[in-house]
Amino acid sequence: MREPYPGDLRRPALRFCITLLLALMVTSLLIDAAHAATIEPSHGRERVVVAVAALNKGTEVTDFLVPYGILAEAGAEVLAVAPEAAPVTLWPAGRIAPHMDFAGFDASHEAGADIVIIPAMVERGDEAVLNWLRDQAAKGALMVSICEGSSTLAETGLLDGRHATGHFYEHENRVRRYPHVEWQRNIRYVEDGNIISSSGVSASLPVSLLLAERIAGRGRAAEIAAHYGVENWSAEHNSDAFNIGMREMATATKNLLLGWPRADILIAVHEGVSEVDLAFPLDFASRSWKSETRLFADKTEVTTRHGLTLLADVTGDAPKRADVIRLPGDEGEGSLEIESAATLREEMLAWIGEKMGSGTAHFVAVQLEYPVPEIK
Repeated sequence: MREPYPGDLRRPALRFCITLLLALMVTSLLIDAAHAATIEPSHGRERVVVAVAALNKGTEVTDFLVPYGILAEAGAEVLAVAPEAAPVTLWPAGRIAPHMDFAGFDASHEAGADIVIIPAMVERGDEAVLNWLRDQAAKGALMVSICEGSSTLAETGLLDGRHATGHFYEHENRVRRYPHVEWQRNIRYVEDGNIISSSGVSASLPVSLLLAERIAGRGRAAEIAAHYGVENWSAEHNSDAFNIGMREMATATKNLLLGWPRADILIAVHEGVSEVDLAFPLDFASRSWKSETRLFADKTEVTTRHGLTLLADVTGDAPKRADVIRLPGDEGEGSLEIESAATLREEMLAWIGEKMGSGTAHFVAVQLEYPVPEIK
């Protein structure tokens, strides 16, 4: 039997060393990637600063409230900012008082925000908004659009030459208006450099959780997600599953023309109410095209869990024919009393189906690009 020569003895050790070296290289790359994805406070701040932008005359309610609440729960300092230090009308329902106007934010945060959230706005080309967004991007902020906030972002020119997404219904219009942007379909959110864009209204949850993970870590993001009944917040999404077709248009037309008297829906808000809990019920209830939805409280101003001021539309006793929706943590009586944030969206859609018909519940879900099973 031949005795092994020194080369034979070295081969196993060499293979082991190469394997170990490769493993260390891969681990290093993964650590570097994770570190690159981490969002940390800048300029000596103790917390990440998030500015949620709003247009005073109209800003989509869920696009605004969900990232506000989720990122505050992740430990960020979250501020509501608008062109004017005046009430912001949320669309399709609700009003808030911003913390400050753009000038006030610039004076108190000269280095700019770490993250800027851009919700959908009723006017995508407001010059005050566009100029402020350009300035924040120039200062190094991570720019994050929710739903058709991507059209506002596109108006700034910041998306030219980049990949982005938005609400499914506006895809063709975006392609026509902004031909220098590589618009994507069938994806929940798109990252391109210092810009993240997300799809329909419901994408506010997963993209906010993505940011929460990068601010506070995977564990904390998972805790927040579980509380709100979100199993994962990956970019996987099929926007082709949503469509405003003949069925939806027939429902809209019927509700618009024949849905009288309008259902009077009051979303009750109490001190410390969760911004995330409020968002979807207020949005869902307002999109039936056969109802009027308002904020209801025992006083004109209510402070949310993370310091946002809500402006009530109705105070005192609820009108007799009104349906009052009670959110988690509210001990009052109502037409619908929601106890869990994890099931809140499904409960609200089911209630709309019972009160206004399954076709209307389906129509509401499609508008928000909400991934629920087909409502028959």
